[in-house]
Amino acid sequence: MSENKPTYVIMAPRYRDDSGGIMFLHGLANELVRIGERAVLWPTRWKPQSFMMDVARHLARRSTYRMMPNTAATLARSGDLVRDAIIVYPEIVNGNPLNAERVVRWLMYPPRLRGTASSFGQNDLFFKASDFSDDITLTGGAPLLHLFSIHPAYKDRGNKNRYGTCYMMRKQANKTVLHDPERDICLDGLDHKSIADHFNRCQRFICYDEATMYSQFAAICGCLSIVVPGFYHNRDAWVADRPIAKYGVAFGMSDTDHAISTQHLLAQHLLMLEENGRDTVLNFVKLTRRAFHYY
Repeated sequence: MSENKPTYVIMAPRYRDDSGGIMFLHGLANELVRIGERAVLWPTRWKPQSFMMDVARHLARRSTYRMMPNTAATLARSGDLVRDAIIVYPEIVNGNPLNAERVVRWLMYPPRLRGTASSFGQNDLFFKASDFSDDITLTGGAPLLHLFSIHPAYKDRGNKNRYGTCYMMRKQANKTVLHDPERDICLDGLDHKSIADHFNRCQRFICYDEATMYSQFAAICGCLSIVVPGFYHNRDAWVADRPIAKYGVAFGMSDTDHAISTQHLLAQHLLMLEENGRDTVLNFVKLTRRAFHYY
């Protein structure tokens, strides 16, 4: 393989640490640079401009576009959109707004549920964050690309006097309500420190979203974590799509014994997945170079 490295241009919204997808995108740019690749971040809805307009916009955007703390990646310029650049779009992006010839679609949520699948190109290269987000009829089975990390706010503080229930609805507002809306604490929209405080204070956490890491974060904090089923019919199918769900979290109210008995295994399991994530980035580089003829 030659030293003729591609430039990876990753389209991403401004950084937020309450969005797994956005954290993945910024994390990918950072990890690519860390291992010696060329990678820049292209803000969502930012269009290519003339050279002078691009310089002015770049200076303004640099002060307003939030990057991941301590990232090794930099903000893109229009000059990064060379013909052989590899553009990475998350599945939320319709079409090919940067008119790229080399397109990667990183699926972090099923694209047919996003309504974007029909806008993808025939020659696009697909990667998946998990089996849940893949669509085999569209991709033929996408390779895995994930970058899990444990937010430092989530630790078990050893509170033995837990009480009450907290919950999150997130994207799932159409499931049977299992919490008490008048008494229980809604965590949607809170920052990580506040959520971690509740996880360390409450006895149990009910999550209506089967695809968020907050369920694992609750378990790490020693809270009984329960996911409300809906998309999946049983635990085996859920874990097959989301290996992160193997330990420490109950799949429905009748599965709490499993959550309690395996909670102590979760932290080490997440560390292993975090390390595996770095390997998936190396595989991403290998596959994109091969697909787009970098040798």
